Amino acid sequence: RLTVLTEQACVINLGGTISCGRIYLEDLEFNMPDGQHVKVSKTFKPDIMENLIARHRGRYHLLGLFCRPGMKVLDFPCGSSYAAALLKDQGIVYEGRDADEPTLEYARRLYGSPTAEFKFGDLEKPDLGEEKYDLIGCLEGIEHIEKDFQGPLVEAFYGALKKNGVLVISSPENSTGISGPGRDNKWHKWELNRADFLSLLSVFGENNVELITLRETLHTGVMSVCFYAV
Repeated sequence: RLTVLTEQACVINLGGTISCGRIYLEDLEFNMPDGQHVKVSKTFKPDIMENLIARHRGRYHLLGLFCRPGMKVLDFPCGSSYAAALLKDQGIVYEGRDADEPTLEYARRLYGSPTAEFKFGDLEKPDLGEEKYDLIGCLEGIEHIEKDFQGPLVEAFYGALKKNGVLVISSPENSTGISGPGRDNKWHKWELNRADFLSLLSVFGENNVELITLRETLHTGVMSVCFYAV
């Protein structure tokens, strides 16, 4: 959980729970530049945490498969940015982007280094520039924005990659089999079926997209299907 305490001691809940996809691996307390006091409590659910963290870290190991020393890597959305520590030994230059400023400050304090920086980023308005990154990861991200923003986001990723750059992107399959708002997760604004996910990635060319399908039963008892495209 991440909460912000103002000078008036008003508590503002900013999400940061398991249900919205952010995981905080360490307790931390600090002040924001505007004076707000932030208290972060380590995400802890004894009955599910070990499996949950393993699943989240596993996604970044897929990203790490393509990391090489000196590469410029974008993690967007980065959440609490534990990936910066996970990928650090591979010699990359890491950039994490997220829309939550307190979470970014948390990341700076725990994982900031000369080769890791953290910036504000909105998936609906990506503003990434052209040919800047060797590798981009968008894990646990695209399903959190509406359908109309998903195509422009993928196009922004395509333009932001250097020649021969790689995008690693995931999307849970909608359990109805039809693309639409998440039925099993209220935070998912638009989940994709297999055909629509591949169609979304068509800017890369049909022969340049590899798809991995992962099926597993979550701690909620729900059977989950998630697509990972490279």
